[in-house]
Amino acid sequence: MKLFKQPAEKAEIEFREAYEKGVNLGPQKWPDAVHHFVEASKHYASIGDSQKASQAYALASLFHALTTQTGQAWQSCSEALNQIPNTQLNVGFAADSTSLAQQASVLSFDIATTSMLNGESRDISRVEAVRSLAQKYMDLIGSDLAIWRLQKKEIDPQRRAYYLLGLASLIEANSIADADPKKSVSLLAEAATNLELAGADPMGIVSGVHSKLENISKFGRCWFCGREMQGQDFHYVLLPATVSLYTRSRYGSETPHTLEENAVVACESCSSSIRNVADEVAREYYEKAMAEMRVLEQRLNARIVAIESELNLLRSEIRSVSYRANSMR
Repeated sequence: MKLFKQPAEKAEIEFREAYEKGVNLGPQKWPDAVHHFVEASKHYASIGDSQKASQAYALASLFHALTTQTGQAWQSCSEALNQIPNTQLNVGFAADSTSLAQQASVLSFDIATTSMLNGESRDISRVEAVRSLAQKYMDLIGSDLAIWRLQKKEIDPQRRAYYLLGLASLIEANSIADADPKKSVSLLAEAATNLELAGADPMGIVSGVHSKLENISKFGRCWFCGREMQGQDFHYVLLPATVSLYTRSRYGSETPHTLEENAVVACESCSSSIRNVADEVAREYYEKAMAEMRVLEQRLNARIVAIESELNLLRSEIRSVSYRANSMR
């Protein structure tokens, strides 16, 4: 019956059906709401009602973003909502378009900024973006977080901001750990404090921060070259070794320590040199073993050929004997 309606009436029908067949029925029907809002927007635009056309399009963008949850969809949603500032919209409950636009922008920036980041990230160029995102969440404090209400999700923007500040400090600490472990310790302590204030740990990075802070705060003296180093597993490692009671009693109380249980401290330079020598020796043994195996393989192949030749000769003789026996019958 819509085919016989005037554009204005079609627009109103589509707009109403966006709620009746979409919004009011919950998330599983939001794609239907998007369809009807888009159709309503087209009809409003055809009769020159740009305000209602923009409202319907903004609502379509909002429910599309809620359905797809992509950064680009949230960015498009924010842009569409910014076209109708300070407008009260029905999203299942009353919500302000300007506030919705701000929230959509934050979500878009969040996805773009934090995707592919983890506790091992050390890209210093991402630090300022993460801190900027934290400020955007701070700016949401006290707002009606309608987008999260629609998703039935709980969020504390202040705690989210603390988490992001912790992540930013962690990334910066990772980026300078190789060059400046002392400053890295300070940044890791800052990260740990902010992450504790955040409470939740969606990326699972808190335990790693505490472990890194503990290890990089340690000092050791290389058993081989005697140089003092900061940062276990960063600038020195513990190599398994046989440590006698005499050695432990004589050197075990040194500070910084050179021994730990059945291991000795080895700075990065010494340990890498030992590994390189060990690799070279292992490579020589490997190449020698492979050469011997190739010689053995050649001998086996020659023996197999000889055995096959003998078998073929034996088969030929058997066939000859069988033929003569048959001929004598």
